Amino acid sequence: MIELMKATAGRSPAMHRAQQQQTLNLRRAVGFAIVTSGFAVIAAQMLQHAFGG
Repeated sequence: MIELMKATAGRSPAMHRAQQQQTLNLRRAVGFAIVTSGFAVIAAQMLQHAFGG
């Protein structure tokens, strides 16, 4: 914990904001990928059901 505080203490606020923004963008991208893959699975199941698979 102390090491983490020492590591973040030397950063400028702008650098800290940039890292937070990058983390947020990564979380959004991962969330979008999960939701999109879920929709793809649902669509595939609907197609299988529609064609009697």
